[in-house]
Amino acid sequence: MDVECIQFGLICINDGWLRLPTYVSSQQPIVNQLEYPPGDTFNITCDVSRFADLRSAGELLSISLLRQLSTQTSFENIASYEPKAEKKMTTNIPIQWQVFYAGGEGINNRNTIRLVVTVVDFQCADAGLYQCQIFIPAPSHQANTTPVNITAKIGITQKDIYMTPHKKIIGEDIHSSVNTVGVEITLTCSFTGPANLQALWRRKKAGNEENYPYANNIKNSKPVFSVISGCNTYDYTSELKFTLEEKDNGTLYICVVMEDNIERSRKMFTSKPGSRPDSAGSNVGTRVFGLLVVLVIIVVLIYFFVIQKNKQIESPEAYLCPVLPSGDWCGWC
Repeated sequence: MDVECIQFGLICINDGWLRLPTYVSSQQPIVNQLEYPPGDTFNITCDVSRFADLRSAGELLSISLLRQLSTQTSFENIASYEPKAEKKMTTNIPIQWQVFYAGGEGINNRNTIRLVVTVVDFQCADAGLYQCQIFIPAPSHQANTTPVNITAKIGITQKDIYMTPHKKIIGEDIHSSVNTVGVEITLTCSFTGPANLQALWRRKKAGNEENYPYANNIKNSKPVFSVISGCNTYDYTSELKFTLEEKDNGTLYICVVMEDNIERSRKMFTSKPGSRPDSAGSNVGTRVFGLLVVLVIIVVLIYFFVIQKNKQIESPEAYLCPVLPSGDWCGWC
């Protein structure tokens, strides 16, 4: 007997056997990923491959993209396509977004109809639930894809560690400083990102890295809230204060940005202690004393070579009348 099969959910008859049709679901996601950074561009695609089960679908009346933002309580239709009625509609989407309609002509249009929304310059305000929807005329019903939650991922920006006082030596790394032993040092770590970030201070000595052990030396300021590209953003500041010691020579201080106990970013700074303040004072005193000694020597030399010479010139002997070759005295004496 020839095979006679009524598709889309009815019974198939093959060589006298009653068999139910086999349907293999090949549901595809409507987006490639669920998290995008602000400013990104991506596609949301609606076609029959995105639906879990369309065994009863032959001809499709329309295909749509629905959205529910975090501020909304229900889904709204933001783009739809009715190929037979030649209707193309968009509602409440940013002007820079692009919508593409394709296929849908003919009686069995289920495999050709397609709706693609290109999200351009994605913003945090665009985050929410998205799903595709189709209308089937016979029997009249609708089908929806599983809603997907598209979220905005705020990036983390960390600045270089700032040290005060910062005494950079020419030729040395800009992320290092040579300071006097005994001086109080302040390291400042600043970064920007979402609401759940923390600063973790660490240090590395002789190749061994560890968490900074003195919590009382660390001060974390309250995050400052701002809105950037429609995203809730926070500015963080953390300070590490300590008195520089000789044993800190070459110690690498690290500010690690943590998100949900996962390291996201880090910046480093190296301390290089110089001489102690008292040693520096002694060196200055030694130099001053040396200068005084030199001045005394100069004064003595001036006294002996200038003042004494003047005394010799002014003595009475200097005014004795000279004796002429004839033996007589000079007449003007």
